[in-house]
Amino acid sequence: MYFHSLSSLIIFLPIFFITYPLIKIKNIELSNLFLLFFSLLFYSFDIPWFLIPLLISSICDYFLSKELIENKKFTNNKRIFYLCLSLLINLGLLITFKYSSLISQTFFDLNKEKITTISGLDKIILPVGISFYTFQTLSFVFDSYRKEILKMPKFHNYLLYVAYFPQLVAGPILRPKDFFNRSSDPLLNNKSGDIKNGLNRICYGLFLKLCLADELARFNDIAFQSDFYSLSTIDAWTMSFGFGLQIYYDFSAYSHMAIGISKIIGLPIKENFNFPYSSLSCTKFWRKWHISLSNWVSDYLYSFLNKKIPLIFFGSIPLLLTWSIMGIWHGASWRFALWGFINGLFILIHRVFKNLNLTFFDFLEFPFLSWLINLLSIMSTWIYFRSTSWDQANNLYFKLFRFDNLDLGLRENYYLMVFIFAISTFIFGHLFKYKEIKKILRNDYFKIFSSAIALSLGLIFINSQRSFIYFQF
Repeated sequence: MYFHSLSSLIIFLPIFFITYPLIKIKNIELSNLFLLFFSLLFYSFDIPWFLIPLLISSICDYFLSKELIENKKFTNNKRIFYLCLSLLINLGLLITFKYSSLISQTFFDLNKEKITTISGLDKIILPVGISFYTFQTLSFVFDSYRKEILKMPKFHNYLLYVAYFPQLVAGPILRPKDFFNRSSDPLLNNKSGDIKNGLNRICYGLFLKLCLADELARFNDIAFQSDFYSLSTIDAWTMSFGFGLQIYYDFSAYSHMAIGISKIIGLPIKENFNFPYSSLSCTKFWRKWHISLSNWVSDYLYSFLNKKIPLIFFGSIPLLLTWSIMGIWHGASWRFALWGFINGLFILIHRVFKNLNLTFFDFLEFPFLSWLINLLSIMSTWIYFRSTSWDQANNLYFKLFRFDNLDLGLRENYYLMVFIFAISTFIFGHLFKYKEIKKILRNDYFKIFSSAIALSLGLIFINSQRSFIYFQF
């Protein structure tokens, strides 16, 4: 079920927001069970069998974590065995449901974009959000292995941590410390809801999703379905900016709504986006974009590779390997791996310039030039993320830098829409740095007015809704 669907906004969420606080007043444990039941129902409402891989991953990791936490006699080798067993189970589920087609294509037919996989696993629908809740169960096992979790929570509270519906299918990715206190009780047990700010964030999310992301998506779909051989450099840059803005609006919209619902429930969730397109470097961009994923990868994957792989040439190997893995996490195609590799390469270049203090590149000290170079670099990579074939991706990416054809081959209003959306995004990201603007945005009267406008505009476009982009991951 989608947050932005009519059935969710009119039936499910209002019933939940009324019922949950009443139960919480009477009995905390019963309210947790109710929240767990609602989360599982919300997740499996359209396709019930999606619960099967979620439960397999959750149950296995619960008992493995329990052994790691409670069995003090385990040798280090046995602890490593339990950790590897968890990785094997979770990676096995991901390979089965997400990467079977990619593996078959890679090892059996490198020349085809799509082939029939062994045993017909390509016909299985990818469970929504499997990559996100896998990261959450794994983070619990990792923290248990590191002895950072002192007490095992009750099973239903652990399952609630995994299946918590506001962020289950697209993040922000929760870590055990984000959900449990030191006694392994859910943090929401002792937190009261913030209805005013929660509803405000939900309204903003609806506006970003329905009015901006979905409308831009329609133009992007037409553009990426066109004859890419005949497109120009201007067309390629417009498409890269168009999708870069779409995915930003779409994903940040989900995060707004997840944070808003959590505020009403009483669980504080950290921000997942912080105006990333205003960043002056690729390094800073990825500290502001999908913050929970960047932190997860840095703490659990990059730090591990940094210890195991020689840090030659500014740690290039663990850095590029991490980014390639994070790229393939996004989708079952080597195009995503290349997308991640290119972003890792940009970070490496920035790291080299910064550490060597190259005087030749002093012009990068000018904020506007740094911002523009970073923006163009980031936007160019979205071509590989959005394209549907290697031929299309390579053709459009190299057209970005040819400048041999400056014709306009797409619909005229597409250029105008992308330009207006881009300028508005950049200006707002810049203005938000000023304390005076933040003060206005925090004003209660402004919040009520802006929420009403955002909700009204969102409802106008609600009949043409689309699923969130990150649901496929």
